[in-house]
Amino acid sequence: MDVNRILLDILIVLLAAKAAAELADRIRLPAVVGEIVAGIIIGPSVLGWVHSSEALQTLAQLGVILLLLEVGLEMDLAELGSVGRAAILVAVTGVAVPMLTGVGAGIALGMSGKEALFVGAALTATSVGITARVFGDLRALASVEARTVLGAAVADDILGLVILTVVTRIVTQGSVSIFGVAWVVIVAVGFVVLATLIGVRVVPQMFAMVRRYSRSPGTLVVIALAFTLAVSELAHAAQLAPIVGAFVAGIALARSSAAGRVRSELAPIAHLLVPVFFLQIGIEADVTQFARPAVVGTAAVLLVVAVLGKLASIVGLIGSPGDRLLVGIGMIPRGEVGLIFATIGLNQHVFGQNVYAALLLVVLVTTVATPPALRWRLLALRAKRTGATGATSTAGAALVRVGRSGLVELHAEPVPSDALVVALRAALLCSEHPASPALSDWLDNFPAGTRKWDEPSRAEFFKLLRDGSPRSWRLLIGTGILQRSLPELDDALAGQRADAFELDPLSSLQFPRLVAVHELSVDGPVAWRSVLLTALVLDACGDSSPDSVSVGRQTVQRLGLGNAVEQRVVGLVSDAELLLAAARRWDALTEDAVQQIAVHLETEEQARALYLLSRAAPDPMSAEDRERLHTLYELISAALAHPDVVGPDASNEIERRRAKARSLVMRESVRARIATAPRMLVLSQGPEDLARQASLCEPPPVGDELKAAVQGKPDYIQIEIVARDRVGLLAYTTAVFVDLDCSITEASLATWGDGVALATYRAHAGRIPDERVLEHDLSAAVLLPLTSAPAPHLTLVFDDTGSPWHTRCIATGPDQLGSLHALAVAFSAVRVNVHAARVTTDGTDATDHFDLTDHRGAKLDDRTKRRIVEAVANGAQGSKRRFGFTSSARRG
Repeated sequence: MDVNRILLDILIVLLAAKAAAELADRIRLPAVVGEIVAGIIIGPSVLGWVHSSEALQTLAQLGVILLLLEVGLEMDLAELGSVGRAAILVAVTGVAVPMLTGVGAGIALGMSGKEALFVGAALTATSVGITARVFGDLRALASVEARTVLGAAVADDILGLVILTVVTRIVTQGSVSIFGVAWVVIVAVGFVVLATLIGVRVVPQMFAMVRRYSRSPGTLVVIALAFTLAVSELAHAAQLAPIVGAFVAGIALARSSAAGRVRSELAPIAHLLVPVFFLQIGIEADVTQFARPAVVGTAAVLLVVAVLGKLASIVGLIGSPGDRLLVGIGMIPRGEVGLIFATIGLNQHVFGQNVYAALLLVVLVTTVATPPALRWRLLALRAKRTGATGATSTAGAALVRVGRSGLVELHAEPVPSDALVVALRAALLCSEHPASPALSDWLDNFPAGTRKWDEPSRAEFFKLLRDGSPRSWRLLIGTGILQRSLPELDDALAGQRADAFELDPLSSLQFPRLVAVHELSVDGPVAWRSVLLTALVLDACGDSSPDSVSVGRQTVQRLGLGNAVEQRVVGLVSDAELLLAAARRWDALTEDAVQQIAVHLETEEQARALYLLSRAAPDPMSAEDRERLHTLYELISAALAHPDVVGPDASNEIERRRAKARSLVMRESVRARIATAPRMLVLSQGPEDLARQASLCEPPPVGDELKAAVQGKPDYIQIEIVARDRVGLLAYTTAVFVDLDCSITEASLATWGDGVALATYRAHAGRIPDERVLEHDLSAAVLLPLTSAPAPHLTLVFDDTGSPWHTRCIATGPDQLGSLHALAVAFSAVRVNVHAARVTTDGTDATDHFDLTDHRGAKLDDRTKRRIVEAVANGAQGSKRRFGFTSSARRG
């Protein structure tokens, strides 16, 4: 085995597949046609770059298994019961007539019995994905004809697989006896029925358990693929085609709550392997056969049989609504299903290259010719129906309701001005009930032109947002109503639509965030209109889409909701990932980080809305993420309750002070330091003080380096110390201040994001300390053990309600030198962080206020509070880890 040759073949096949699909899409051809042609071009028939090999055949088989798995995942067994007698009769007739006429044509052309039988079986297939894509492009998926074709496809696929199994067994065993045929039918039908019944009961519980207990992100999709291969192997053991097992596995998985996730996670694998199957068909095709008159003649006869056989399926529509010719055309394309039949026949050596080439031509012609024919008939019918309709009622939304039959019915033709209201109410009701043929016909012929929004239509729209389901939105998209009323939103949703080989191109449309928002609640008023509309926009565009803001803005403008709602929705869309991303940062819960987000969000209502949307994010969230997100939201809400710090006036004042301070300095590094200064520092300092403090921080201290600045004021001295952010700073500095006979009256700390800490003290002293001596004493104090004498004269009271971040500690007692040091050492001994300190005195008594957190950054528990009281009363020795005065950046 030449591994390098295999890898090169795979490289060429994958690139050719993608190039062919892109080109086919641009010239409005089904991708399957482009992929087959690409296989012919790179294969032996033309360029000879790639030859059929065991490796490619294996990948192709995996691709076809994934293809049938996806078809099964799209299969809703309940749909077979809801489409009614017409769809089932269409399917049965559309299988029986081509089968019989195909066998007869094969025998008339001189084929053997086995060849004719397999050719007839190949002609029974219907590729409804191609038809569904045309209906979807023309916004007609809700029409009676489209629903009939889609419903018939459900039965058609099941019948086709049974026929494939029966025919394969007959031609491989060489038996055509009645008993043999009956036994093969019993085995095939028995396997499909039994495996399906067991699967739909066992698989949902099994995968619910896997989803609940798995931790690795790839576990679910790996087990789903392994399950598919296992059922395929069971089918092979029962002497059935492996694709039958893949189809059954898909039906079983479709009933699981994990179906959507399995479908989305398998999609990238399918995009790689399914095209390999179609290219392999082209690679194995001998194009020289196409030029042989015998092949062309055989193909012409089989093409007539294929077309007329499917048109005969309209017999099943007798007594049912819908255009018969449109349904018949919709059943014609063979597409990938016919190719599977033909390929199996070739691989089983039932027929040779000449018959295979003829079948390939039939598949290509029916696949390419059907879309324009379908488009022509559909547009002609639409023009005819539009000219014949006439409005009769102005009753608005009351015109549509659930009738006694359980169908959503339209009781009169609404006037054009009421059409949007009626359509929105119908979409809401159709989330739980099927539409009647009359309603489907009216929706399919919805009045032309852009729909204008008024208050009744807006009210119905938000009812739909609140109570609708993905099925409601698929109806609006499939009928083109969303395109005519909210075109930007509809265009965004176009990117989610399924590939052409799936039964329903809109089946992949999911609205996970919109659905999740309905299940959430939060204390306080919520702007639900903005929240729901934002969730819809995010589901349509994706959180990271650069177009989401534009789509959100234009959608609000079309709805006519006003500037306030527009700004709110645009802000929520822009910030969709903000809270969760911020909560995952190590410094997420720090005061400055929280205040920055609070200033950005501006109002508690906006923060509440963004929190709900963050919780409804479709990506899995760990328990830790949820807890941190909730904590961050609570801190933001608490911060927004203090407009003096985070309100617009405070923000304007902060920017004014920063601008003034920057104008007082020349060095760019100092200006940058001012621009990033913590908000509380800016609010507590004048521009001159801020400029001086930023200058002291530049250049930043290195290692254990400390800088000190001392200023004499009329009533006090101000001492500023700059150091790398460290714990225990308050305890060590108070020890030095005691030796210098300085009485601290106020202390605060600010820390920049780069770890530079600025400690500011106000003190009373007999003399102004020398800055160099102070720096020396502080550097020496850090090397000494921390101790304090007992201070039983101090009384401590703790308050957890005064700050969203800190426990407030209030210490009162006689004004004695060393009291602040005793408190600082006690905090250090108990491993408590001090974020700010303020001392007030009347000359006799003193009151000290501290903002505290524990070593994890949380408020203090009762045990920690008791230990602090004991350490103050009995004296303490500071922690060797030097916990004491730290910046809030250490929290989180």
